[in-house]
Amino acid sequence: MSIFKSRNRPPLEDSNDLGFGSKLNAPGERLLNQDGSFNVVRTGRWTWTPYQSIVEMPWSWFLLLMFGFYILANFVFAILFYLIGPDQFNGVGEDSEMIKFADLFFFSAQTLTTVGYGHISPRGFWASALASMEALLGLMIFALATGLLFARFSRPKGRILFSKNAVISPYLDGYAFMFRIANMRNNSIINLEAKVTMAWLEESHGKYTRKFLALPLAREKVNLFPLNWTIVHPIDENSPLYGKTNEALEKMQPEFVILISGYDETFAQNVHSKSSYTYKDLICNGKFKPMYYEEGGHTVLQLDRIDEVEVLATQHVALPK
Repeated sequence: MSIFKSRNRPPLEDSNDLGFGSKLNAPGERLLNQDGSFNVVRTGRWTWTPYQSIVEMPWSWFLLLMFGFYILANFVFAILFYLIGPDQFNGVGEDSEMIKFADLFFFSAQTLTTVGYGHISPRGFWASALASMEALLGLMIFALATGLLFARFSRPKGRILFSKNAVISPYLDGYAFMFRIANMRNNSIINLEAKVTMAWLEESHGKYTRKFLALPLAREKVNLFPLNWTIVHPIDENSPLYGKTNEALEKMQPEFVILISGYDETFAQNVHSKSSYTYKDLICNGKFKPMYYEEGGHTVLQLDRIDEVEVLATQHVALPK
């Protein structure tokens, strides 16, 4: 007699699942924000990493952080020098305590940056020892700052501009789901590939299950990317959008997760960019306006027109059955 007994196995995970799971999100919540970040908040453990945060923060915040840390470090060492005693330094002013502290602050700045003009110099043991420690700390700080600055400049990142909205537009003898992208940089990206996965909700016995399906595209890859690219999913009998009305789409709460990848010749590496569109970002019966024209023997690409959509007769569309 076999000791193994058959068990009812749970259904296999959807092969099109992007990793979010079928029961992760409640109705109305999106999987991916339009800026490409995941709509996930991690709790329970310390998840903040200084290096990642500094490398990924905006340039304005990075420069402000560097300047603030520089001022703070000099202010702290100026206090320590002042506690040792202004009389332990040659060249410190005798006018007032404020002038003495200011002289020690600027002496700290000269020591931290290893400039050393020579106007003020330590003469006591503790003053010299503290100045030596600050000089060593300054070398380490500027080496670290240089490394962070290089990491920010050298980090490959695709600057792909997505249209604000996606449209359902007439296409050939039917309709198609469309959105468009453009390269924000004046560089060359080759072998650009697009993948679109649709996620939608299905309700059963008061519980919601999220379904996933990779959408076939009219063209999934372009070898060159000099202009904009309108990515098209034809809505035929194999499409989950086939035969759906506006009301049906709103009930499904669809989200279209976009992944764009290609080879950046500037960085000599593969880069990628991601975004998503929900039902609220969808314009039914819309058409993108042209965003480039010919002038003086060359083509002018107007990036500020990537979001311009012409709404056709009505937005109430019943997709063909």
